[in-house]
Amino acid sequence: MSLIDGASPSADWIAMDMEAMLRECDALILSKDELMRHLQESVEALQREMAKASEAREQAVLQRQKAKEWLGSFQATIQQGAALRASQTQAPIQLRLVRPAPEPAPAPSAPVDPVRIEGARSIAAMRIISGDAQRPWSASEVARLLEGDASGAVRRTRCLLEHLQRLSVLHKVYSPDGKRAYYRVAASWEAA
Repeated sequence: MSLIDGASPSADWIAMDMEAMLRECDALILSKDELMRHLQESVEALQREMAKASEAREQAVLQRQKAKEWLGSFQATIQQGAALRASQTQAPIQLRLVRPAPEPAPAPSAPVDPVRIEGARSIAAMRIISGDAQRPWSASEVARLLEGDASGAVRRTRCLLEHLQRLSVLHKVYSPDGKRAYYRVAASWEAA
């Protein structure tokens, strides 16, 4: 609405102008609500995609590790076979009787210092796994005891267990189908 130049606004005019402003504000609020709802749906869809991508990546990391370990073992077997064949072709086999040498007394084994573990989360994880050292522990089981159902707990715990494995205080084993990794205590340890 507009006023004629120089005219004073009447009460009716002001009321009608405020009603028009209310309609404009209502329309703007509705449009922004719709935009925010659409953006929220987009964010949730992206979060679902990120979760799927993260899970697929974790599976790929496990499969890669298993393939790497298998390939290393396979290559070592090939090298052993090649060395065995080379030793067979270099000289004819000659058999002779040899008296068995007396067995030496076993050398006393040197004590191995425990691995020092630093960090409250690392120490807590080691206490959980050491509590039943004979069973294999999954990252999700340890995460549940460390953080409950907190978002991202399994991913954080898996990174922590991988770090402890690199310190040689944990040993990682795989399920028969190769899809799940488990951890066991591999060495004595102490809290730093």
